[in-house]
Amino acid sequence: MFFYTYNQLSPEQILEKLGPKPLAASVSDIYTGLAGKKARVSLDKGPVLELEFKCESRLIISEDGSASVEASYKAMNIKEAVLVSFMLPGTFRGWNLIIDTNTRTVTAFEVWFCGYKDNREVQREIYYGYIDCECGTGDPGVRTALTNRIEGKGFFWKDDIGIEILNFYPSVIYSSFVEISNPRGGITITAPSDFIKISDNLFIYSRVECEYSGTMVLEVIDLFTVKNIGVRLGFDENDALDYRMYKSCGKITGQISTYEAMTDYGTTIDLGPSMSEAMKKKGARPVYRPKYLYPPKTREEVKKALANSVETFTGESIMPGGNVMPLSSYLVGKKFTLRFDDGGPVWEYDITEKTVLKWRCEGSDTWQSESYQAFEPAEDLIMFCHLHTGDENSRCVTFAVDFANALVTCIDAHIGNGRTEFEVWHKAIFGVLEMDGVQPPLIRRHTITNELTGKAFTWTYSETMSSIHVYSSPESYSWTIFLAYGSGGMMWSSPCIYVKLREDAYLMSWVEETCNGHQGTFVFNPRIMHDCGFFYGLNENGLHLTSFGAYARNAGQYDIASYFDAKLR
Repeated sequence: MFFYTYNQLSPEQILEKLGPKPLAASVSDIYTGLAGKKARVSLDKGPVLELEFKCESRLIISEDGSASVEASYKAMNIKEAVLVSFMLPGTFRGWNLIIDTNTRTVTAFEVWFCGYKDNREVQREIYYGYIDCECGTGDPGVRTALTNRIEGKGFFWKDDIGIEILNFYPSVIYSSFVEISNPRGGITITAPSDFIKISDNLFIYSRVECEYSGTMVLEVIDLFTVKNIGVRLGFDENDALDYRMYKSCGKITGQISTYEAMTDYGTTIDLGPSMSEAMKKKGARPVYRPKYLYPPKTREEVKKALANSVETFTGESIMPGGNVMPLSSYLVGKKFTLRFDDGGPVWEYDITEKTVLKWRCEGSDTWQSESYQAFEPAEDLIMFCHLHTGDENSRCVTFAVDFANALVTCIDAHIGNGRTEFEVWHKAIFGVLEMDGVQPPLIRRHTITNELTGKAFTWTYSETMSSIHVYSSPESYSWTIFLAYGSGGMMWSSPCIYVKLREDAYLMSWVEETCNGHQGTFVFNPRIMHDCGFFYGLNENGLHLTSFGAYARNAGQYDIASYFDAKLR
């Protein structure tokens, strides 16, 4: 899904695909207990719904006294919760009702297409209320509510048609997931989400796959049995209607730390004054929109930006630099060669200053000077980075050189990744250090690793910037920016590379693809819980290369590594 291109759909196409009487598909048993019954749903700050369930698949609905409409519906139940889903014929609108038959509370999701620039993206408005029916009438005086009680949880789910997925909840307004059963999956996706508490064991989870297919997923989860019922509404990568109800069985893969006050139960979400007014609009939600924040650039626009400005190690990266490691002078006075395997590059270095180096390709008589920065995140292990000035694609090389073991990893990067002209391409290459007095190993090298898979850390870059990393697959991760009061907030994700350098040092490099296209690379020492790194990329003002660093805290771990084991054929 991460790299799919989804077509724009017109309102006419959406109505045609919905058909005259949309009905969710399903393969599991449906709930038939509503057939032949009448009910009245009263929603706080919302309409009154008069419902007559004619049979197990057809109902008549009147909204706030309007003319009655016949619609197809489907229902499923889990414990005392009943999920009812239907679309209103000839419209873009529909309803998903979660009824607690014990308390008669109702959580209603009004849903609709054609409410945003991407018509295919499902919009939702949540209402809380109650139902009058044969089991009771009158306001019960209780409601479901937003919650942070499942923040930090992770799940594995397998649904009734065999789709397998990992879900992660490091935020109260976002979630992430990894498609396991899809051969084209495996990369973490983030989506704006809702979390609502029905009871201690029953919770409502919803997400809309904004910036991707626009599909909405709505589930009722039972933590006692680790099962769920759910509904999907949207259009797939082939623009076919994806409207189905399902049941899943799963496992809880872990629970990472949360950081609110002990008496904050998440019933309200303070997004700050800048967003509060915008959230009053129907269907509004906090959502990250990189597709529109970072429109594609042509090759000519990229060349113009590169010609405009090249800034190296000036100012701060996107992560404020309060906790950057001190620069290291370890390399000063050293001459060495970095030789990479499989016919890779061979670069010679002569370093006489703390911030300026000379390099050349093996066999060349000409040295080139570059600005650089170096850090020592672990003993005798140096991370340094510089540009290749004059390279037509603005090549950037970031090294982790282990002087104790004569090994080197390079993250070789440049502007333009083959999918877009402005995003960074990068690759990890491995080799050895050659230097007087050093004997490089013949076989041993740094290696790609899955030892970080499932781990979570908080990163504090400065007094004003902290985040949570979840290393949610062997090839990708997500980051979550904290809200002001400690809850997880906005999220995004990226493909990435994980490399084990030593027991006390790991390297990670990512590119914020389908986003701003920038690359970050850091070396993390789990003994001192501190990292150092570099951020590289192109914006409207030109090329930039900056450094960053952050203090880490262990936030826990999800037990997910086995889900990525290669399958025997």
